[in-house]
Amino acid sequence: MRKFLFLFGFISMVTLASAQVADMKPLTGAALYFSDKPFTNSHEGSKKSFKSSDYIYGRLELDKSVYDAFRMSSIKTKYFYLRLRLEVFKDGEQKGSQNSWEYILIKDGNEKNNYLNFDLFPEPGKATSVMSGIEDYTAGLSAGPLYMMINQERFGDDGEYTVKVAFFLDTYDGWGKREDLEKWPVVRDEFNFNFDIKDLPTIQKNNKVADQNIKDNAFKAKAVPDWFKNSTQVSDPKLTNANISAILKRDMPQYSMTLVKFNVAKFTGPLWMVEKNDLGIPLRRYVNPDVNIAYMFDGKCYLGTARLWEEYAGGGRYGKLIMGGHTCNSCGTPIDCSLVK
Repeated sequence: MRKFLFLFGFISMVTLASAQVADMKPLTGAALYFSDKPFTNSHEGSKKSFKSSDYIYGRLELDKSVYDAFRMSSIKTKYFYLRLRLEVFKDGEQKGSQNSWEYILIKDGNEKNNYLNFDLFPEPGKATSVMSGIEDYTAGLSAGPLYMMINQERFGDDGEYTVKVAFFLDTYDGWGKREDLEKWPVVRDEFNFNFDIKDLPTIQKNNKVADQNIKDNAFKAKAVPDWFKNSTQVSDPKLTNANISAILKRDMPQYSMTLVKFNVAKFTGPLWMVEKNDLGIPLRRYVNPDVNIAYMFDGKCYLGTARLWEEYAGGGRYGKLIMGGHTCNSCGTPIDCSLVK
């Protein structure tokens, strides 16, 4: 019985996902195009049928800006985005669920254009579209969404499949209340995808490379940001540049991080602060300003921050100064090493 209920729930969920897109409001003056080569300034070269050995790209064209067409003024996160949903069908039957990560980053001012070029199944070294599971892009990053959908659940056999593609965005009224689905703008189209299981090893390899390319470059700094340039000097003899450098070089390797450069961030208030537990017992004494760090991890450079502190040792005494809280080794802002060395 439980198995039946689970299966019923799964089928209902898949059906609902398709129904949701079908219930949205199609945008007039809008169209989707697909190609095996990246689009540039037009949809020239578009096609509707691909092999699993092809690369696949898309282009969205509108009669107004992306921002206006999808009413993006309601977006409150740091980045603009749209929702890009893919669904796979064979012989009229949906195979598996839609892509789970459907937030596609709209960057570099592209929301002002009346078109959007994007990746679905890109050449791995040239992947540009950034996908994530949530709107603020803190739940991981991935490349073109069709890569993530290639599994046995959706493509169990060789043959021709239909991939349905939809761009949409949930909209809100003037009071900030989410509107009904019927008011959400959507642009839909589809293409044929001829899957051959012999292509699977290459697809899986390309997926890894494309994902890594996106992770390395999606938010890569093009220059050293102002927050890293702005530094201050402190007079405490424990916090000379030489001492801070020695502490970072001693402690960072245990996190597989290698110091490249650092400075002390500007701050207000006291230089040292004491953190206590709920009973008022000191836990540690920490240096108020963050230390901005440029560091190397796995052969690549990142920008982040570290905090220095002394753990409470009892009797009014504190232990040695250490690097305590810090940006995790792969969580910093990527940057070319040549910019910070």
